[in-house]
Amino acid sequence: MKYNQSLYQSFNDTAKKYPERNALLFMGKYITYKLFKAKVDALASGFTDLKITKGDTVTLAMPNVFEALFAFYALNKIGVICHMVHPLTPVIQMNKFMKQTKSNHLIIVNTFYNHFKNVLEEENTKLILVNPVEEFGLIKKIGYKVINRKKLSGFEYSERILKFSDLYKEGKSIAAKVDPKKTAFLLHSGGTSGTPKTIQLSNYAVNFLASEVPFIMGGNEFEDKHMLAVLPMFHGFGLCMGIHGMLIVGGVDTLMPKFNADEAVKLIKNNQINYIIGVPSLYEALLRHKQFRSPDVRNIKQAYIGGDYVAQDLKNRFDEVMEYYYSKARMLEGYGLTEVVTVSCVNTLNDSLENSVGKPLPGIDMAILNIENEKEFAKVGADGEILVSGPTMMNGYLDDLEATASTIITVGDKKWVRTGDLGNIDVLGYVHFKQRLKRIIKVNGMPVLPSEIENFLMSFEEVKEVSALGKADPLKGSIVKLFIAYNSGKKPFTEAEIKDMIKKNISVYAVPSQIVVLEELPKTIIGKTNVIELDKM
Repeated sequence: MKYNQSLYQSFNDTAKKYPERNALLFMGKYITYKLFKAKVDALASGFTDLKITKGDTVTLAMPNVFEALFAFYALNKIGVICHMVHPLTPVIQMNKFMKQTKSNHLIIVNTFYNHFKNVLEEENTKLILVNPVEEFGLIKKIGYKVINRKKLSGFEYSERILKFSDLYKEGKSIAAKVDPKKTAFLLHSGGTSGTPKTIQLSNYAVNFLASEVPFIMGGNEFEDKHMLAVLPMFHGFGLCMGIHGMLIVGGVDTLMPKFNADEAVKLIKNNQINYIIGVPSLYEALLRHKQFRSPDVRNIKQAYIGGDYVAQDLKNRFDEVMEYYYSKARMLEGYGLTEVVTVSCVNTLNDSLENSVGKPLPGIDMAILNIENEKEFAKVGADGEILVSGPTMMNGYLDDLEATASTIITVGDKKWVRTGDLGNIDVLGYVHFKQRLKRIIKVNGMPVLPSEIENFLMSFEEVKEVSALGKADPLKGSIVKLFIAYNSGKKPFTEAEIKDMIKKNISVYAVPSQIVVLEELPKTIIGKTNVIELDKM
């Protein structure tokens, strides 16, 4: 596979080679590579007719449905920067994101119109509304309208509210000539320091990592082999390994907008999920499902996990089910971060070590930075900050040269990305992740930034002090626990008010599961909030 081309061109190579193979599966319907490519090409013509051109930015806030992939590859074809955002992002946050990225077009599912309609208050902004059952028959379309009749009311299509299906145009759209190493995708993350960042990734970086699929999976033939594409496209792991990686090797992406254990078990039974990549909460849900424990699990070829701390007990319980039913699949842990697209090292069926996150992928270098002397590497086996170097490195943080300079550093003779995570590399080359140095809480695999919650609440005069911590949770991986103290004479917020404010202004994942009101937060000797004491409460 060529790295020095767009993702569209890599996909196009596969479509030309295997036109009649199935590429996508969603709600029982297959889309072949030939039809997939036709949809993408027609849509690219439609975007061009809207005067969306090379170098522009378009915001895509979609779950994993057919149209999300059609739009993604169509925009990439004409050289547009794809700004990938969570579809549940509060409209206040969305406005900030779109201003920062200079994006005037927002593509959403039509049932989200009322959630995002206020973006139209910004001059020149347009909404493009998707009907996610457009590719299905009349019965599904009628059912969708009936179920969502309230959400589908309140708008009429116009020059600023566009119908996605009207954008498919006859005629041949021309693939833009792009520098594959220039920024093509924008994803949001907590950075390596735990503060909000917009990460710039290139076609080259994503293509390079996707090309590792045969090595990771241990094979080269993927016809009618299905990847569970449930991790969202605004998540680097989902975008590259869940979606693009399987498409460039001629496999099938089984799309699932939101994880559903019942549906997943049915798909496994039908041999329509062969590879799984997921976060701990996904596997916990599968293991709790009684029908998961069946001979059908032999259809699972491999299962990968990442995105948060993974308990050895979870791996053991999953592997026990696989062994009992003679499946060769095992839970294989990997490690990565969005600043390097995602996975940088991973255990494989051919090479793994318990209590490690595997060895670096071919072409990727990893090292440990000496925390006491940041100009040199730590000794073999010694703990320090994990570093990553290679073709998957980001181009930097958007509009933040200072943060970019502190994250991409030079040690020895090459550039490295500081991960903000503590770990070591043993004599055999296996990487061991110990803990996060950065303040990020992973709720269902989604990053939540304590600093963002704290800064938001401290903007209210009622609040004297606040601290947000992550607490382990068997279902979600982690939950947010909030400690808050109020200024005397001010009326405290209710729990419901706090949760509602955070949901509307930050994200649904940032909503605290527990709220503790204190007269004053404990302090260290130097006067900082004593998070160790809070963690004991």
